[in-house]
Amino acid sequence: MTPNLLFVGLLLPAILFTLVYFPATKLSLALVSPYPKANSRRRLYGSAVDSLLVMTCWVAYWNAGSVPFAIAALLYLLLRDSIGGQSIGKLLVGQVVVSVDTGERCRIGGSIKRNLVLILPGANLAATVLESRALVRDPQGQRLGDRLAHTQVVEGLGARDVVRDLQKWWTRFFAQLAGAAGRPGRGRAVADR
Repeated sequence: MTPNLLFVGLLLPAILFTLVYFPATKLSLALVSPYPKANSRRRLYGSAVDSLLVMTCWVAYWNAGSVPFAIAALLYLLLRDSIGGQSIGKLLVGQVVVSVDTGERCRIGGSIKRNLVLILPGANLAATVLESRALVRDPQGQRLGDRLAHTQVVEGLGARDVVRDLQKWWTRFFAQLAGAAGRPGRGRAVADR
């Protein structure tokens, strides 16, 4: 990559995004939200998991030269919050993206709006730093993408909760099964029918 191409392709968009970022956050609506701010540390952990998935696709693309890996990375970045309001990282840390206007979980349109800046080469480098700073400092934990899409990350159902609920269900199921097997006359009543 030549120095001019590096400057035009990565540094110039990063610089332009940085210059536009702060005025855009001031002009974008900070919506009053009934939801409390999600835990910033867990949110950053979830983001790290999502970043690892995207970087794995990019490394596979660079090493194999296979375009489907690059497409998978871009689609994941754009649509990651559209399935039940959770990306894989958010599911693991127990957080959900909701629409501040309706309270419903984020869908495809909201996911694209909140994550669009993350696919712009160069701007995504600056966005990583600026958006992380914003989600920690903002009272509602809303980054610019959240403000533009009218979304917020909140605490919600996560993988730990799903596992706990499944364990409870299995425990109740086996207790009922053992209780039914231990009742006298149960086997005869079924055989008599």
